Amino acid sequence: MLVKFTVSNFLSFNQEQTFSMISGKVRSKQDHVIKEKKQNILKFSAIFGANASGKSNMVKAMDFASETIRHGLPINIMDNYCRTSEMNRDRPTKFEFEIKIYDRHYQYGFNLLLHDGKILEEWLYDVTTPSARNLFTRTVTDKSIILSKQFTGEARKTLKIYAEGMQSNDSLLYLTEMNRNKSDLYTKYPTLTPLRDVYRWFRGQFVVNYPEDPMSPAYFVDDGNLNEINTIISELKLGITRCKLEDGSMEDIRKYISPYTFTQIREDIEKRASLAKKKGEKSSVLMIRGPKGFFILQINPETMEITVQNLRFEHERKDMWFSIFEESDGTKRVLDLIEVLISAKTRTKKIYVIDEIDRCLHPILTYNFIKLYLSLIKDKEIQLIVTTHEAHLMDLQLLRRDEIRFMNKEDDGSSSLESLDSYNERFDKVIGKAYLSGRYGGIPMFDDYFPIKEQS
Repeated sequence: MLVKFTVSNFLSFNQEQTFSMISGKVRSKQDHVIKEKKQNILKFSAIFGANASGKSNMVKAMDFASETIRHGLPINIMDNYCRTSEMNRDRPTKFEFEIKIYDRHYQYGFNLLLHDGKILEEWLYDVTTPSARNLFTRTVTDKSIILSKQFTGEARKTLKIYAEGMQSNDSLLYLTEMNRNKSDLYTKYPTLTPLRDVYRWFRGQFVVNYPEDPMSPAYFVDDGNLNEINTIISELKLGITRCKLEDGSMEDIRKYISPYTFTQIREDIEKRASLAKKKGEKSSVLMIRGPKGFFILQINPETMEITVQNLRFEHERKDMWFSIFEESDGTKRVLDLIEVLISAKTRTKKIYVIDEIDRCLHPILTYNFIKLYLSLIKDKEIQLIVTTHEAHLMDLQLLRRDEIRFMNKEDDGSSSLESLDSYNERFDKVIGKAYLSGRYGGIPMFDDYFPIKEQS
């Protein structure tokens, strides 16, 4: 679970800003939190704000940090520092996560100089108890690493060897290096598993989605999931009675794309099959979604046999099936997001960060999507973090005060974040109306606000 994320000197974030999923003093809707002795953690949070206030930049900051951890520094990053001040060009950028894995809390972060594309420092702490334990601190500039005393003997020697091997590498994190083809290492030295667990959290549990991105196709190929998808589609009143996967072929795909794109797909299939074979996986799944179809390919790495299926939809009129390109943009968007609801139903421990969740969705559909999510998470460890303009979600019958946050744009163009919980509003307050009237900031600053008439 995500507990906190801190960022500074990145895009519109100048001074340090912390996005926290720690619950406030709200006593209502206790099923919206994961209860712990140390602190309670929220399962949902919505960030509201005007265009260009920095909502998407918070998502980009999380995504950038996660990408750096999983793969190394991205390219073309030299202008990503906060340019509200030219001095920030030579000031370090900071990213730090506090995360919960099983019953442990870890704090992992790193500093880098974006303009020069250099990692300066990284650290990992076990903060499960008040007396935080430093697992490692690496300082790239003086080529040093400090290791926890819990790492002893051969395990400690191994950590030092890998650290010495990347002393001058300022584009790769130590945590990343310690998870490159080293699965046997953690079997041999169990005391090192925090390094593996933290990396795997970013690799397998932390999911970032932008408005134009599809989610993973894998959940469509499971018959049980397909039944759940049909149930969810029915509950969301999309006008679709059910969906199904029809058998198809590569020739069906060839009809809708250029020869060059088709060749690229074949090459991608071969790469995926080779990688799956190395990992010992029995199949690899590839989704091809275009204007004329939604194709799901399952590849057998051993035989290179390709199973092609096309997703089709039935509406109220029975026995008439439609393809994805005949559906509305809203329906397509729900299909991209439906993985969140499937995960909530199946107890998958994932953290979803979704930018502009309301894109292409009717306000009532957005509201009911969140309402359905919240109804499914009562005994689950899952989190959904969204950015949105949809003021209908500011309903204290739906959300807790501490689940609502505002991103504000300061006079110098930088972004700052605050929680509705700091206003201590009553549970029966009409928050959406107060928000659009400018009470909490986070809205476009026109001479006249959007006219909100008092109810008679």
